[in-house]
Amino acid sequence: MTDAATAPPTVTGEVSVGVRVRVHPGVCEGWGNCHRFAPSVYLLDAEGYIDIHLLEVPPELADAARLGAQVCPAHAITVIAPCEARP
Repeated sequence: MTDAATAPPTVTGEVSVGVRVRVHPGVCEGWGNCHRFAPSVYLLDAEGYIDIHLLEVPPELADAARLGAQVCPAHAITVIAPCEARP
């Protein structure tokens, strides 16, 4: 049994959706901030540069994806659209 203090919060009527991000590897300067703030979303190659181009991020990682894009000093990551849930 879960009491109200430990139960996960719920929001009525709000649907969580994932996001799609576009990464511009040619713009990446290798700062690694995206990975530092969102390691489960943004993977880096062996030299420390972003290693993806287009990524669909699930709802549970959407906030991390946005944060990783915001902290990129080279602006190499753009959140372009929410993803539709896939069956």
